[in-house]
Amino acid sequence: MASNNKFVSNQRNNVNHFNYYYFTNVFTNQEIEKIIEIGESQPKIKGTTVGEDVSQQVSEYRVSDISWLSNNTKTNWLFDRIADLAIKANTEMWNFDIWDFQDDLQYTSYYGNGGHYDWHADLGVGISNRKLSVVLQLSDPSEYEGGELQMNTGGNIINVPKEKGLICFFPSFVLHRVTPLSSGLRRSVVTWLCGANLR
Repeated sequence: MASNNKFVSNQRNNVNHFNYYYFTNVFTNQEIEKIIEIGESQPKIKGTTVGEDVSQQVSEYRVSDISWLSNNTKTNWLFDRIADLAIKANTEMWNFDIWDFQDDLQYTSYYGNGGHYDWHADLGVGISNRKLSVVLQLSDPSEYEGGELQMNTGGNIINVPKEKGLICFFPSFVLHRVTPLSSGLRRSVVTWLCGANLR
């Protein structure tokens, strides 16, 4: 989509690049149900890893179903909400040079038969301009067991709070994972904000 020039950067010192920033209570239950309805209406495919050719066999490294939500009349409110929150998070934490969304929104489902995504960063072959990763939790923690969003900041594993409607932002180069689900269903929306290639 075309850049809306909403993203700005102001350099400052002593920024903690291995931290995350999150918001709660910024989506209503009705809005979350609307997102789920839209996500469930789209064709689903098996999740692949960064840089992996989608024609290849899906690895056990990631076990999930995904679909893609494009920016249209049904979803532009969601793109705008995420963009506004990204500006706030980026200003508070990192002040990265960010231009726009990298991709469409990824609607992701992890199931209780071991659905997971092992340690990874959101950069890889042919992908070097992602700056901020975004995870919006759509499921209540009571609906599933396991499924922790964790970050590894150099040996220190951090659990992101589990809460329906919580939206978390973190640098795309930070290692993170979703631990295996033992039961239930965990739904989320994932996306990335991009800027100039890392160099």
